[in-house]
Amino acid sequence: MDLNESRRLYQQLASELKRRIEADDYRVGDKLPAERLIAEEMEVSRTVVREAIIMLEVEGYVEVRKGSGIHVISNQQQNRETTPSQLEFASFGPFELLQARQLIESNVAEFAATQVTRQDIMALMAIQEKARQEDHSRDSEWDMHFHVRIAQSTQNSALAAIVEKMWLHRLHNPYWLKLHEHIDARNITSWCDDHDQILKALMRKDPAASKLAMWQHLENTKQMLFNATADDFEFNVDRYMFAENPVILPEGNDNSY
Repeated sequence: MDLNESRRLYQQLASELKRRIEADDYRVGDKLPAERLIAEEMEVSRTVVREAIIMLEVEGYVEVRKGSGIHVISNQQQNRETTPSQLEFASFGPFELLQARQLIESNVAEFAATQVTRQDIMALMAIQEKARQEDHSRDSEWDMHFHVRIAQSTQNSALAAIVEKMWLHRLHNPYWLKLHEHIDARNITSWCDDHDQILKALMRKDPAASKLAMWQHLENTKQMLFNATADDFEFNVDRYMFAENPVILPEGNDNSY
């Protein structure tokens, strides 16, 4: 891959795979090589491959069937209509966006623990109660409310605006929306459980535990999304993302929720 090209790596890789599909190197009905093999050939991480494949799914070239592989379903782009707003929200890959959220929101949660008020806690508890009662298909709505409310709990409007902007990208990013189609409703319940851990840490006004709980929540999300879209049974997540900045509680800090 050309590291000097202005496009992101996953966009470069998607273009190369599209070229091969359109040239009938991979015919309709064929399967693309496993992600591991594509990553080795192109000398990129499997996260980059995953984002490129999601881009091809959005454009209608391929379909990922869990445990079966990446199937070529068309040698032409099927989804050509792209509005200016869609272009804006398509500027980030889904795992790139998730990495940004993990780095920023874990630190926001840490600071929120020092500033959170009783009113904030009551609002977060109400969001959690509503989340457990509502249909799982509406997870994005209450999920966003929970995360944005934590940012608002910092009492810093700039931080709240940053988190809300990331969530707008998450809600409207076409690649994230395609990724979201692979999510099982049971995983949404586990996200709600993760939110409980974050809330308990905030209630204790424990900055380190709040940061860790948020970091782990988004780490769990990343692992779940990888597993939900794996193209083969031998998938083994490379630690391309997040491992460079792990969050660990200081020694002696209680991590029991």
